[in-house]
Amino acid sequence: MEIFFSILFKILPLYIFVGIGFIAGKYLNIDARGIGKLIIYIIAPFVIFEAITHSKLTVGTFILPIIAFCICSLVAFLFYEYGKIIYKDARANVLAIVASEGNTGYFGIPIALLLFDQKIFGIYILGTVGVTLFENTVVYYLTARGKYNVSDSLNRLKRLPALYAFIFAVFFLFFQIKLPAIMDNFVISMQGAYVVLGMMLIGFGISRINNFSFDYKFIALSFIGKFVMWPLIMLCLVLLDYFFLNFYDIETYRAFMLLSIVPIAANTVIFATVLDVHPDKVSSSVLFSTFFGLIYVPVIIVFLFK
Repeated sequence: MEIFFSILFKILPLYIFVGIGFIAGKYLNIDARGIGKLIIYIIAPFVIFEAITHSKLTVGTFILPIIAFCICSLVAFLFYEYGKIIYKDARANVLAIVASEGNTGYFGIPIALLLFDQKIFGIYILGTVGVTLFENTVVYYLTARGKYNVSDSLNRLKRLPALYAFIFAVFFLFFQIKLPAIMDNFVISMQGAYVVLGMMLIGFGISRINNFSFDYKFIALSFIGKFVMWPLIMLCLVLLDYFFLNFYDIETYRAFMLLSIVPIAANTVIFATVLDVHPDKVSSSVLFSTFFGLIYVPVIIVFLFK
């Protein structure tokens, strides 16, 4: 129980930021979309660059983005196909994205910073790169219900700064180039800004939705995908490696599992709102999953760190 409360108290401040974001979004004239662009195009690339330059360059670690992308895509495909059967409309599209994409960034990165050293944190960041690729390709396509074709998705992907930060970080890592020590405080400040603004953005997004849709069937299905299927698939891969392949160590397994247990991604609210694809249902799922994660994530972490 001591470990549980230790993790819980470390996560609680994140929810304070969500609350502040909700109040600010409700009563102040704040451009939430502008803040989202600031995070995506300015802050996130620095966080990703710094984390990857502290990771260990091996084939085993750099296959993680592919694994994360494939798991997201598999879960999305399964729930999209099932959603078409039970809904027969655009709800199938948004069900697929809320069931498959986790908040590995705004929610997961702060926890990873608390739990892991720089090496393991870098491995975790590699996993978030795979989720980001999924978000900027499959999620765009599904949310828009085919409004954007493959070419449009690839053009959007080419404009994503996180990809170039990833490439530059690999270059620096491969040639063992180090940033000057005077940049340390700058990077730490960027990490802090990412956490604070990212969690507030969840509150901003929720505050802009006037009517929540408490579709309990939809919420339950999204929970099955995000909190049951995703972790089970990742657990199977971990057990496969532990008993047969032996590529990774226990600390790396913990980073893998953290990727799988975070709540539904906050960015799904932004996409659904901008494209007007059932934003009420997406927002309610994100809201419930974020609060569910307050207990769920510490409980799972207790077992992971025994």
